[in-house]
Amino acid sequence: MHTLTIDIGGTGIKMIRLDAQGEAVSDRVRELTPQPATPEPVLAVITSMLESQGDFGRVSVGFPGVVKRGVTFTAPNLAAGAWAGFDLESAVAACSGKPTRVLNDAELQGYGVISGKGVEIVLTFGTGLGTALYVDGRLVPNLELGHHPLGDKGETYEDLVRDDQVEAVGKVVWRERVALVCGTLSRIFNYDRLYVGGGNARHIEAPLPEGVERFDNARGMEGGVALWAND
Repeated sequence: MHTLTIDIGGTGIKMIRLDAQGEAVSDRVRELTPQPATPEPVLAVITSMLESQGDFGRVSVGFPGVVKRGVTFTAPNLAAGAWAGFDLESAVAACSGKPTRVLNDAELQGYGVISGKGVEIVLTFGTGLGTALYVDGRLVPNLELGHHPLGDKGETYEDLVRDDQVEAVGKVVWRERVALVCGTLSRIFNYDRLYVGGGNARHIEAPLPEGVERFDNARGMEGGVALWAND
């Protein structure tokens, strides 16, 4: 059974086909996210990308917002209001012709990297800040930590470390903000492991603090297979 994993991001839509062990059996392809990123043009890009993916038996989709039972409720880094109440799971199943599951993108990537032991948090630094929390391998769904206020100016975690802030404040200050976010989460959740990924994780310098691990996008995409083993 091959699983097609799709990652819908604020700047790009990525797709890869994986075998039962989560190993890639196709090249990862990427297309720019259409603007405006409303459901119809996003689905049109996905449909065109499907043509190059060969044979697969099911589809896993990571979406940058709150997802409940395959329906999207928020999409702050896409065309936000256009995704409220949209049944993305049914829409992708219709255009692919395969069983489909849709999950928040950070939550899906987390399934590809966590150990399944203790309290584990996943952060993805991209257009915004994706977050996921697991306890002994079980997901605590729709925990949008990125939108929680941090500091005395009313800014959220995401406001401080989102993509446009890397250039706006410089990498040194941005890294200090990342350290503040990670340290705050440590004091709140006392996590056993924190995983950092996404396009901007490359700006986080080594050595990483104890208990913090960086992962690449390819590893996160393996969550598309693990998703089907986690009901």
